[in-house]
Amino acid sequence: MRKDLSPNTLGSLYMTAGSLAYVVNDGLIRAATEAGLDIYQAVFLRGCVMVAIFVAAITVRRDRVPRTVLTGPLVARVFAEVVSTATFFAALVHLQFANAQTILMLVPFAVTVVAAIALGEQVTRRGYAIVLLGFVGVVAVVRPTPDDFSPWSLLVIISALALVAREFATRRIESDIGPLPIASLTAASITVMTGVLAAFTGWENVSLRAALLVVLASTFLIGGYLFSIMTVRVGDLSVAAPFRYTAVIGAVAVGQIFFDETPDTLTVAGCAVIIAAGVTKSRV
Repeated sequence: MRKDLSPNTLGSLYMTAGSLAYVVNDGLIRAATEAGLDIYQAVFLRGCVMVAIFVAAITVRRDRVPRTVLTGPLVARVFAEVVSTATFFAALVHLQFANAQTILMLVPFAVTVVAAIALGEQVTRRGYAIVLLGFVGVVAVVRPTPDDFSPWSLLVIISALALVAREFATRRIESDIGPLPIASLTAASITVMTGVLAAFTGWENVSLRAALLVVLASTFLIGGYLFSIMTVRVGDLSVAAPFRYTAVIGAVAVGQIFFDETPDTLTVAGCAVIIAAGVTKSRV
C-alpha cells in the first residue's frame, strides 16, 4: 500500500501521526498524575523507559556516540527542550488539557517572526497578517482578563518560546549528527532534570495503572520522534505543515475523552482561528 502513496501523502500522514502521538503522550502523562504520580515523577519514569529503549537501539545498531556530538548548538537544543518540558508539565496539571496544547501552537508563528528578524528571511505583509491572526487565536484561548486568565498559561508561553529556541538550535546542528544521538541525549537530559525535580516535589507509590500509563506514554513519544524525523525525509514540508494543526483537534479529543473537559465557545473559536491561520500560513 505504501508504494501506491505519493511522497507528499506519506509526509502528510507522518506529520499527522507524529502530532497526534505527542498529544496522546502528554495526555497519558497527565492521566498518570491522576493515578497518583507527581508530574515530574511521571516524566522521570517515562524518561527511564525511553533511555533504556534508546540504549538498546544503539547497542543493536552498534552505533558509537562520540563526544564530538556535544557541540554548542546541540547543547543549546537540549537545554531548550529541558526548559520547555519543565515549564509545560508544571502548567499542564493546572490547565485544561486542550488549552495548554493550543497555546503551544504559538510556536510556528513565533518561528516565522524570529526567522525574519534574526535570519533575514523574507516575510510578506500577508505573512505577518497571518502571524497576527494566529496570535489572536492564542489570545482567545489564554484570555488575559482578570476573571478568566490563569497565570499557569504564562508557563506554557515560556515553554513555547523555549521550543522556538530549540528549532533554531536544531537548524545549526551539523548534518552528520544523526537523529538517534540527538534523541538519546535529549531523553537522558530530561530524565536527569525531572529526577532532580521529583526529589523535591515528591515521590509517590507507583500503581500498576500508573506504570502502564507511563510505559504507553514513552511508546507514543518515541513514535512522535520517529514520525517527525520521517516527515522531513519525504515530500514537501509546505504540504505536510498544515497537518501539524491536527494536534489542536487531537488535544480537544483527548481532553474530552481522558479528562471530561468540554471546551467552551471561545476556546473552540480560538482553536478554529489557529488552525485556519496555520493552514493559510503554510500556503503563503
